[in-house]
Amino acid sequence: MSTGDQHGGPNLPAVPDAADRMALQAQLDRMARQLDEIAAESRRSRERWEAVDELVTDLTPVMRQALDGAAARLALMEERGYGEVIGASAGVLDEIMRTFDRDGVRRIGDTIVLLLKTIQNMR
Repeated sequence: MSTGDQHGGPNLPAVPDAADRMALQAQLDRMARQLDEIAAESRRSRERWEAVDELVTDLTPVMRQALDGAAARLALMEERGYGEVIGASAGVLDEIMRTFDRDGVRRIGDTIVLLLKTIQNMR
């Protein structure tokens, strides 16, 4: 490529030759394909986020209802004293685990079940 004209005039940009134009066109084509890929990925990403947003919108009332129900159930259990009983039961279970081996715990369980069945039959 020449940077001046043939008549000694000011330096003007030279006209690219055919090879330069082909290389430039190839780069522009590659950039256009990349932009198309980016646009397609952007659309897919937006569609995924829209699906997530729709799911959250649909699940919010269900989750609120479930959480409200769970909170009411926990309040009722606390009112009835379940927390204290469970805490005490955990202490008993811990003592059993530290005192007896697996076979001993199984035998104790069998004895407790037999005792409860006996009491039930006495009614």
